[in-house]
Amino acid sequence: MYKIILNPFAGKGKAFRSIRTIEKYFQKFQIEYDMQITDSPKQATEIALQGANQGIENIIAAGGDGTINEVLNGIMKSENPEKINLGIIAIGGGNDFVKNLDYPQKIEKQIKILKNCDTKKVDIGKIENHYFINTLGLGFDAQVATTYSKSNLLNGFIGYLIAVLLTLIRCRSYLVKIFANDKTITKNALFITVGNGKCCGGKFHLTPNAKIDDGLFDFCIIDKISRRKIVKLLPKTIKGEHTNFSVVTMLKGKEINIKSNEDLPVYMDGEIPELKNRKNIDIKILSKKISLISKKIVTI
Repeated sequence: MYKIILNPFAGKGKAFRSIRTIEKYFQKFQIEYDMQITDSPKQATEIALQGANQGIENIIAAGGDGTINEVLNGIMKSENPEKINLGIIAIGGGNDFVKNLDYPQKIEKQIKILKNCDTKKVDIGKIENHYFINTLGLGFDAQVATTYSKSNLLNGFIGYLIAVLLTLIRCRSYLVKIFANDKTITKNALFITVGNGKCCGGKFHLTPNAKIDDGLFDFCIIDKISRRKIVKLLPKTIKGEHTNFSVVTMLKGKEINIKSNEDLPVYMDGEIPELKNRKNIDIKILSKKISLISKKIVTI
């Protein structure tokens, strides 16, 4: 049995228009399924939690990165998360996480992957009692994510790029102390990206060397720079060619602690988490903690 949790608002309505196509291929491939369509934020988490506790082994997030995040959190908060397989039907705007998987765009091919049910263990991140599977950002990129999520018009990479430009008008930096790998770094940072995956915002490869199953985060810290320099640096981040710039610090590690005298804007997988403490932030990696239904890798 497959529990499909579909967010009809993902991709600014793209997911809603895909419902009949998804059902057609589940029926064609004779896969037993139950589909629930969400109508409010965080509902996917509750449905996933309930399904996992009912013993449904394959829970499918149909939507974008935010939908994957909600379903992940439901699975992780269930009684036996290690027994649950997380599957994905990528029908959102940016679909950043599946860029780590060489995932097909066509729904038919995605559902074939789900039918085959080959799984691999991948890492996830944890902050307070929240989990994320792709990226977490603090500072400027969190502000961009907020701008993007609040708009009904912006979608995909172009929408995210417009959100970047809008956020530039009021962007600011944050004085932080960063503790990672037994080192302390004091920075006036524009933003900090914690990457389990390599891509965010549709095409921005801020942590281009990150791997979802190596037990490590990749950290990208960018110093305070002028708006003009941000605009010059942005094209480099699309291809992951920014890592050697003097204003960029790249690190790897299993955890990071970030302290500030003021609340820091935070997002994860495109979602804005409700945190108890935004001045003292601890982020840890949980190695190979979730079973992901993915494309089978054939080696010769």
